[in-house]
Amino acid sequence: MLKKRALFIFLFLLSKAFAQEPIMVTGKITDTEGNPVAFTSVFIKNGSNSTMANQNGEYKIALLPGKHIMVFRFVGYKQEQIQFEAKKGVIVNAVLEKERFVLNEVKISVKKREDPANGLIRKVIAKRIVLRSTPSYICDVYTKGVQKLVGAPKKILGQDVAQALNLDSNRHGILYQSETKSKFYFSYPNVKEVMEASKIAGDKEGFSFNRALDLQINLYDNLLQWGPLGNQSYVSPVADNAFDYYSFQLEGSSVQNGHTIYKIKISPKNRFDPVFSGHIYLVEGDWRLYSVDLMITEESRINFVDTLKISQNFIEVGKTYWLPSDITFKFKGKVLGFKFEGYFTGLYSNYYINPSFPDNFFKDEIMKVPADVNKKDNYYWVKNRPVPLTFEEDINYRLKDTAEARVSSPEILDSLQKERNKFRPVKFLFSGYTLHNYAKNSYWHFNSINRTIFYNTVEGWAIDIKPHYRKDFSLKRSIDIKPRFRYGFSSKTFNTNIEINYLRDTLHHENFTLNVGSDYLDLNNKGTINLFYNTLTTLFDGKNFLKLYKANFFALSAQREITDGLLVTGGTEIARRYPLRNASHKPIFDNAAKILTSNNPLNPEMDENIFPVNNAFSIEAKLSYTYGQRYTTRPDGKIYENARYPTIKLNYRKGIPNILNSAVDYDFISADLFQDKVKTGLYGYSSFYLSAGKFINTNSLFYPDIKHFTGNQTAVYNPIFPNFHFLDYYAHATNDKYFEAHFEHNFVGLLLKKIPLIRKLKLEEIIGGAYLTQPMNNYREVYFGLQRLIVRADFGWSWTQKGQPYKAFRLFYGF
Repeated sequence: MLKKRALFIFLFLLSKAFAQEPIMVTGKITDTEGNPVAFTSVFIKNGSNSTMANQNGEYKIALLPGKHIMVFRFVGYKQEQIQFEAKKGVIVNAVLEKERFVLNEVKISVKKREDPANGLIRKVIAKRIVLRSTPSYICDVYTKGVQKLVGAPKKILGQDVAQALNLDSNRHGILYQSETKSKFYFSYPNVKEVMEASKIAGDKEGFSFNRALDLQINLYDNLLQWGPLGNQSYVSPVADNAFDYYSFQLEGSSVQNGHTIYKIKISPKNRFDPVFSGHIYLVEGDWRLYSVDLMITEESRINFVDTLKISQNFIEVGKTYWLPSDITFKFKGKVLGFKFEGYFTGLYSNYYINPSFPDNFFKDEIMKVPADVNKKDNYYWVKNRPVPLTFEEDINYRLKDTAEARVSSPEILDSLQKERNKFRPVKFLFSGYTLHNYAKNSYWHFNSINRTIFYNTVEGWAIDIKPHYRKDFSLKRSIDIKPRFRYGFSSKTFNTNIEINYLRDTLHHENFTLNVGSDYLDLNNKGTINLFYNTLTTLFDGKNFLKLYKANFFALSAQREITDGLLVTGGTEIARRYPLRNASHKPIFDNAAKILTSNNPLNPEMDENIFPVNNAFSIEAKLSYTYGQRYTTRPDGKIYENARYPTIKLNYRKGIPNILNSAVDYDFISADLFQDKVKTGLYGYSSFYLSAGKFINTNSLFYPDIKHFTGNQTAVYNPIFPNFHFLDYYAHATNDKYFEAHFEHNFVGLLLKKIPLIRKLKLEEIIGGAYLTQPMNNYREVYFGLQRLIVRADFGWSWTQKGQPYKAFRLFYGF
């Protein structure tokens, strides 16, 4: 009897368990004319389940059997509620009507000749600080990103574009498609994301760069910034100073689920300001945002795309809080004949309000991507993907995943490798040649002609063969080997060396480097001008800027991040160093030959050695620390965010005498403090760099050992901050104390946007300056510049104690 009762209870519980299996409810959302309403929010009334429709208005949601009320909501449409019973095969379609907002239902006092919307906006602004710090919560986030070409030229550099990018006959196709599922943690102002699943079309081993963090837009902040759009900040429609930038117009009100919702049109007072246009919807009483439908255009100096639309909905959680339910960024643009469009969307669900977070839960790691997130199979995604794929997206996954599987086969991989390894003279001329070995996960790269053949006055015409071998052992571990063979035809000298860099752990930036052999090295140990550009200035202009010496050397170095933000580097070197003299004077033009200088930068008119032959044994240690350095941990490494605080770097270098006949005996210390891209709101961003150092012992040292600086004497330069713009490459090196300071500010178009026609160029104005002081020798420079993406032009002045003011243009192009 007891056994029968136990069996009955077991069967009853088993039947109840099966009865409670989720039912997949599907449907389509259209407007009254039958058009799909893309990205409609779908959620269960008084429940935690929610989803979103895809671009075709199709949705799906898993529900327990029983009666439910489904709520359909999209900005600009009347909210629809449908009661139904969840059972196998149920389909719930919805038709949304355009929302009618009636002005005569508004009951607020208005000032004379002032739109009623202004009073409503003031109520939101008055509560902005409270609204910004929403309650702590944990939730699930699903993200999806799709970028596709909708138009392209037929050929680029003679290569068929459709074939190269796997486009259809109309040159249309999806370039990037990825989706993720994450757990999201929030406690204002701290956030953290832990990715749980990742999928990329055509790359099953890859890790998606979709982040819920990148979809965080808090309109209750005064200024908004979205990383992919560049460095420009945008004024929120409910910022403290919103009335300086926006005009507001109340278009009416309606009742949604028991709440009175106001629809307000926002318009820029100046369309060239960094502002939005569109609509915001407010909840009466709470004075919170209910929905937003905003747009930024290229007139607001948006980068990379021409138009960006942002739609966001909020839901009432626990009848107390209004939290994001979804957000979608839709964009389109055109560049170099390529037309593109796409979207990134995020869906928030399963909120857990006011959890208790452990101490130090929100530390510097703001996102974690575990190694197994890309191991979820198709069954997982079919079951857990809250937003259905469109037909185009489904086909794209199938085609690219199938193609990847085929490519992974030895036969196809070998065929692909042979195709990619074909030698193409034109490509080699400009970008070099790469020889792949997919089976061993390695490659050889050979430099292009302009990086192989060069001329200088020390070697004459010369060749520099420097192949690069790389092998990846795992996501965290790799090795780079760079043998070098260099021969000067006038000097009749042959140098060979090898550099081996073993990256042991990308998560802790741990690597070891060995460098051994002989080479011609720059007398400025910070580096000056590259071999190719020095060839041009020497042959055509008679300006042989590069000054060299020879060294036979053996060097070892290592680095590792000890703790978050703290990087330690150390190294040692033994070298035998030889001074060099010019061996050739053969520029293209005779007048250029007459102004060539010797290889001695301190006495350009005299062809004499700058130092005697010597042995040098030295050690160096560096410590770099960035407080509060936020980062993302991925299986293939650690990715840093822009630093919130300055970085401090300490350096100690010592020349050790008598060991291995070393002739050097010195001690050098320095300290640097710097930070890049310090945001200054609508005024752009600043960068600064401060450095001070001193030789505390100078018993014996030579020109390569003294402190050098990164100068520039050519019209084409590298604007990497904090390089000097006009400083002589060698004249300001010192064996005493020094102090240098750099400052640069980018106004991101703050001034130029006010000038008609000029503002269409989207130029960014830059001002900057630098200062260098040493005993008996000071240097100053100021400059201003214009920049557009990877092209920049500067003009400035410099002063020294020993010469007249110098002025010049500088140009940079990042090709």
